[in-house]
Amino acid sequence: MIPDVVVSIVKYYLILTFVLTVFSLLRMYRVRWRAGAAKYGKARKDKLAEEHRLRQFPIYSMEEIKSRKSRGAVRVTFFPADTEEAAPVAIVCPGGGYDHLVEKYEGYPIAAKLNEMGINAFVLEYRVGRHCSYHAPMRDLARTIKYIQQHEQELHVTLENYAIVGFSAGGNMAGIFGSEKYGYKNYDVPRPGALLMGYPWTNVNHWLVHPYWNIWVGLLGIWLSERGNFWMFRLHHFNREYRESLCVQKWITEEFPPVYMFAGGNDILVPSGAHTDVLEKALKQYNVPYKYEKFFGVPHGVGLGLKTGAEGWLTTAVNFWQDVTK
Repeated sequence: MIPDVVVSIVKYYLILTFVLTVFSLLRMYRVRWRAGAAKYGKARKDKLAEEHRLRQFPIYSMEEIKSRKSRGAVRVTFFPADTEEAAPVAIVCPGGGYDHLVEKYEGYPIAAKLNEMGINAFVLEYRVGRHCSYHAPMRDLARTIKYIQQHEQELHVTLENYAIVGFSAGGNMAGIFGSEKYGYKNYDVPRPGALLMGYPWTNVNHWLVHPYWNIWVGLLGIWLSERGNFWMFRLHHFNREYRESLCVQKWITEEFPPVYMFAGGNDILVPSGAHTDVLEKALKQYNVPYKYEKFFGVPHGVGLGLKTGAEGWLTTAVNFWQDVTK
């Protein structure tokens, strides 16, 4: 028989950690509502629409969509900078765990802020959920780059040393795209000048081997990981080779683009110790230029990070991008 005291300890542990996990999740959504600046992004979008400068377009032709209907879910929103010169390009990839997209917090506000800095921004709404399949989001990103490359003069942009800005799963997507094995070389597009990543979900499959003192956080991580793998690989989501293709740190080489990344100290969905810390070791090993910031008390999904310790990170990231591409 298990002593009553042990049963009581386990019971109180499960209750307390559950309450703590729920509280952390609720706090994350509350902070995101304020820090993500959805109204700011919408205001910029509306202003551009009123000036007839906002452009939203598919990147696949009707014939391509007919042959694979999931391509019809892909859309790009172009936020042009207020400059007469051909300004540089940043492609923004919102997160959502490959299940959905949070472009209202991690897409449009980021584009608006980039516009303030004289940068053209393209918000990519890539395939997720039932529309997703093996590396489909990466193919959507490559196709977006090719579209911009073919329309540089029309859009009044320059693709040279472009940046990819990715959050959470969008950061995973950016990281994989920066690799030689699964990224830009496979799609015959230019290498990114820099990858700018917010709380990137880089080590997708670490949940299967990483011990957690909070069992609920561990279970949450397993659920998120398996959901992402399922949408990406469907019935092959237990295939080891496929799963490892989403672990960014495994594909770092000397040719990997320079990286700026930040993580929050209170991120229970993508904890830095299992993601950005792991990626930092790989970047150091291969002498890839990078800048890594951690912000105490900041949760997951903060976007611009307004009124948090992460506020101003995008300015730092853009300065890093401009420095490494001089």
